[in-house]
Amino acid sequence: MNRSLAVAVLLFATTLCISASAQSVEDQIKKMETERAAAIVKGDIDALTKVTADDYTLITAAGQVSDKAEMISNFKSGKSKITVDEISDMKVRVYGDAAVVTGKVNVKGMLGGKDVTGTQLFTRVYVKKDGHWTSVALQQTRAATP
Repeated sequence: MNRSLAVAVLLFATTLCISASAQSVEDQIKKMETERAAAIVKGDIDALTKVTADDYTLITAAGQVSDKAEMISNFKSGKSKITVDEISDMKVRVYGDAAVVTGKVNVKGMLGGKDVTGTQLFTRVYVKKDGHWTSVALQQTRAATP
């Protein structure tokens, strides 16, 4: 095999590996987002705590701002209770050790004592810390009514 062909094959294989790696990160983040939604509906505080960074910021569709401690406390107390959390239209963009997820969610329930029932658009930011992806921020916005 001549040297040019060998280099071309190596470059092609490297490109495939990088592409497969990026795809698997996207799939991993989508799975985490879906599992997080299920944990919210179940009220699984341990799961939420595990995948949420200590410096987490939540901005709800009702305009409330909270951190991880307040978000967890609200779920424990019942001030936040979600019975439906159906995600669709997810798109994941990966930037090294950061990932941005955008999508749509159909929600039924309360966050911080405020009704958030309806369709919302969201942006969540994940950061890879110590080899694990963790959510550092979530911004929700009510979807416009047609």
